[in-house]
Amino acid sequence: MRFFIFPVLFVQWVAWGAPVESPVAPCLIQQGFFIPQASPVSVRAGYEGDFVADARLEQFGSGSGRVDNFNQQTNAGTLTLTVKNRLDLFGLCGSSRSCTDWRFTVEGDTHRAELETLYNLLWGAGVKAIAYQTETMHLSFGGRYEHCRYDNLWLTIDGVVQSGADTFLHWREWQIDVDFGYTIDIFTPYIGLKYSNLKVKVGNFDEPIANNGSGYDYFKNRTPVGVFIGCSLSSGKYFMLNVEGRLIDEEGVTISGDFKF
Repeated sequence: MRFFIFPVLFVQWVAWGAPVESPVAPCLIQQGFFIPQASPVSVRAGYEGDFVADARLEQFGSGSGRVDNFNQQTNAGTLTLTVKNRLDLFGLCGSSRSCTDWRFTVEGDTHRAELETLYNLLWGAGVKAIAYQTETMHLSFGGRYEHCRYDNLWLTIDGVVQSGADTFLHWREWQIDVDFGYTIDIFTPYIGLKYSNLKVKVGNFDEPIANNGSGYDYFKNRTPVGVFIGCSLSSGKYFMLNVEGRLIDEEGVTISGDFKF
C-alpha cells in the first residue's frame, strides 16, 4: 500500500527555490565504477535540469506589488564529494535563462513590463548530511547557494521594445532544508520542508521599470517556506535517477542523475 501512495501523490504535485535532492543521496549508490566500496571518500558526477514555472516573487524597495510571473530554466553539470556515505559536498555549473513580467505605476499610469534574458552561466554549491538512518528510513539536512548574472535579451513596456544594451538581471538564492525518505526496493520516495531566501535585481534601463520611476527594480520571494516531494531510483550500483517537485513557495520540477566513479 505504501508503495502506491507515494508515487500517486508525487504525480499529482510534481507539476508544481532551488532543487533539494534526495535525503539518501550520500548512501544510495553503494558500488561505483572504480572507487572501492570500502573507501571512506567517493566521487559522483551527474546532470541536473531545473525548470521553474513560477518563482512566486514580489517587488520591494523601488517597486511594490506581485511579480506576475518569473520562470527559469537551468541545465547544469554536478560534481559531488561523498564522505563515509553520510555527507555530500557538491558544486554545480551550467547554463540558465529567465523570463519575467510585472506591473508598475508611474504618475498614476500602470504599465506592464516583460523581460527575457540570454543564457548565462549559473553556479552553485551545497551540502547534504544524513542525520539519522535505519535500513529503510533516512532523515537528512541540507543547504545550498546559487548565483547567476543574466544579460537581458529584450524588454518591452506595454508591448513597446526598449533598449536592452548593458542591462542585467542579477539573481541569487540560498536555502536550508530538512527531508525524510523511505526506501522501498529500488525506489526511495521522500518529502520535506525548505526555507529559501531569493533576491533579484533588474537594472540599468533608461526607461522607468518601477513605481519610483527608476530604471532599477528589486524582487524577492513572497513565501520563504515551501514543501518538496520526490523519488529516487537506484539499484545501489553505479547510477541513480531523481525526480522532484516543489510547491507553496514556488512551482518547479527537477530531473537529475548521478554516476559514481
